[in-house]
Amino acid sequence: MIGIGQDEDLERLPGLYRSWDLCRVVSLGRDYRIEAAGTTADGTPLFAVWTVPDVPAAGAAE
Repeated sequence: MIGIGQDEDLERLPGLYRSWDLCRVVSLGRDYRIEAAGTTADGTPLFAVWTVPDVPAAGAAE
């Protein structure tokens, strides 16, 4: 597994996620940093998700 380096520019995905939401957020072939981000009123843990931004392929139409 390749990890995200400390000096990588990361982009935060909008929102906070519960543990069972993470399977809908992550995709194969990408690196993520997932951090604890508090809890809901009923005590459910919430997580912030960070990833490396998409870089357009060379020669791709914009």
